[in-house]
Amino acid sequence: MDVARHVHHVPAGNGPCVTYPNNVINLKLTALESAGEMTVLEDVIPPQAGPPLHVHSRENEAYYVLEGEFEFTCGSDMVRGGPGTFVHSPRGIPHRYQNVGAVPGRLLISFTPAGIEAFFRELGDEKALNPQRMAEIMGKHGITLATRDS
Repeated sequence: MDVARHVHHVPAGNGPCVTYPNNVINLKLTALESAGEMTVLEDVIPPQAGPPLHVHSRENEAYYVLEGEFEFTCGSDMVRGGPGTFVHSPRGIPHRYQNVGAVPGRLLISFTPAGIEAFFRELGDEKALNPQRMAEIMGKHGITLATRDS
């Protein structure tokens, strides 16, 4: 059976959950469920939190703001937006997002092609994340930290 040719339904508030410090992620669509086409997740981001500036060598990343106020950086571009805002970050470009609000925010994040859920699951398997271990896991999944000059 070709899983990509059948409906995939995940009710609100459901989907396999991955947690690691400062993050709660519900996987909505994985590589297995999309025949490798796309990964989609819902991410709850605490106030003033978000990932550091980084680069994906494998995936494009897109965000849709469900709740909260976010700032997005992609290359030299920076935009802000609340619910209904959509942002696309192509692979190979340094990018990040930050919840700039005072309450937790929620993003629907998609990645093409699929597979990055393995990165998040590996983070969730860690009891503690130190910078060295985080860099090892990122490197294994084609992600590198970036600087503003990258």
